[in-house]
Amino acid sequence: MYRLLRVVHRWVGLIASLFLLTVGITGFLLATKGTFGWIRPPEQDGQPVDSPSEIVTVDRAMTAAFGVGLAKLATPKDIDRVDFRPKRNVFKILSKEGYHEVQVCGKTGEVLQVASRNDQLAEDIHDLSFFREAMHTYLLPLVALSLVYLAASGIAMFFTPIVRRMKFNRKRADSA
Repeated sequence: MYRLLRVVHRWVGLIASLFLLTVGITGFLLATKGTFGWIRPPEQDGQPVDSPSEIVTVDRAMTAAFGVGLAKLATPKDIDRVDFRPKRNVFKILSKEGYHEVQVCGKTGEVLQVASRNDQLAEDIHDLSFFREAMHTYLLPLVALSLVYLAASGIAMFFTPIVRRMKFNRKRADSA
C-alpha cells in the first residue's frame, strides 16, 4: 500500500507541477502588479476638479476611448468595464478582448494613456480561463484536489517510516 501511495504521489505531483508552475508564476505577477508598470499600467493624474459637476460623463469618456482607434475597443459592446478613480480624477476603460486599457481625464475628457493590461492576461492564465472556459470550470478544481491529495499523501509518507520505526523499537524493547 505504501508503494502504491508513493507511485501515485509521484505521478500526481509530476502532472500537477505543470499547473502549479503556471499558477505560481502568474500568482507572483498578480501579487506584484502594482510594483511593475509593465504588468499593470500606472494610473495617470487627471486635472483636479472643484465639484462633481465638472467631471465628464461616462459617455464622453467612452467616446474618447473609442477615438483612439483600437480595433478591440470600438463600440460599447467591446468594453469589459469602466472604472472611475476619483482620487486621480481618471476614467479607466478596459476592453473585453485584447487586454487594452485607455485612461481618460475626468475633467477634460482627453485620453491620458493607452496601454496593455498584462495583469488581466496573467489573471486569465492563472485561473486557466485563458485556455478554455472548460479548463477553468473542470480542470482547476481537479488541480485543487490534486494539491489536497499531494499534501495528505506527503504527510502520510513522511510519518509512515517514523511510526514503523517506533513500532519496531517498541517490539524490540518488549522482546528484550
